[in-house]
Amino acid sequence: MSSSELLSAKKMSPGSLLTKKLRLGLFELFMIAFALLYLFPFYTVITLALKSPAQALMNPLAIPRSIEINNFITAWQQTNFPRALGNSLFITGFSVSMVLAVTGMGTFAISRMNKNISNAVYYFCIAGLMVPFYLALSPTVKLMKDLSLMNSILGISLFYVGRGVAFAVFLFMGFIRTIPEEIAESAFMDGCRPLRMYWSIYFPMLKPVVSTLAILNSLSIWNDFLLPLLVLQSSRNYTLTLAQYIFRGEATTRWHLVFAAYLMAMTPLILFYFALQKNIVEGIATGAIKG
Repeated sequence: MSSSELLSAKKMSPGSLLTKKLRLGLFELFMIAFALLYLFPFYTVITLALKSPAQALMNPLAIPRSIEINNFITAWQQTNFPRALGNSLFITGFSVSMVLAVTGMGTFAISRMNKNISNAVYYFCIAGLMVPFYLALSPTVKLMKDLSLMNSILGISLFYVGRGVAFAVFLFMGFIRTIPEEIAESAFMDGCRPLRMYWSIYFPMLKPVVSTLAILNSLSIWNDFLLPLLVLQSSRNYTLTLAQYIFRGEATTRWHLVFAAYLMAMTPLILFYFALQKNIVEGIATGAIKG
């Protein structure tokens, strides 16, 4: 404790000091309770994934008496996990890559336009943020059917690209507007063309935003269940979230296999998140708040 803190503590009356300690103690208890409440679903997933069917039915929240590795083997086989994983990786990777490439260069081009035109195009692009996803779901599925994109991995990927454009433009524009105009003017006078200017000068400075968008879009697309359920009818095209649905029946649900599949499906995304998490706060704070 510093000298100033000691001096202030001496000036406090015993009653006020006790009240302060009591408040801090209650706050810590509240935070511990909140952390336990937040971690409870993860505890449930892990314990049920490691239990036998009898243990999962009789004592779903108890610590497993024995570890059932066969749950993961059965879930791997029955969900055709390698193929579902490949479908999810392709859909997520293609959609996120296209969103970052198209909106990044597009937002840079918008920012170089006349101010009035730039603002008009910008507000038009982000207008999609005002439309609730579920309100546009039925017309979107009908449009995909008319365009013969139903039961197509490429078709659902293109939908995710379109859905991600509005927020990506919003975040990119907020960050690009914080970059001084003198940088672009100097590069232009040196003979740097717009495409090279973007990739060589702007894109390295946009890495926090790129990382943020990559993480947020990957989380949204990887975990989506409703749209694949409506669009993908063939089991060969199932994503991981849809493949896990086979363990749910009308009469019973094999929870031990459901949660075993959940754990396997979460692992790639958790690794990806931890690899890029240091850029999330920086990207959102710099790109959105300053913008």
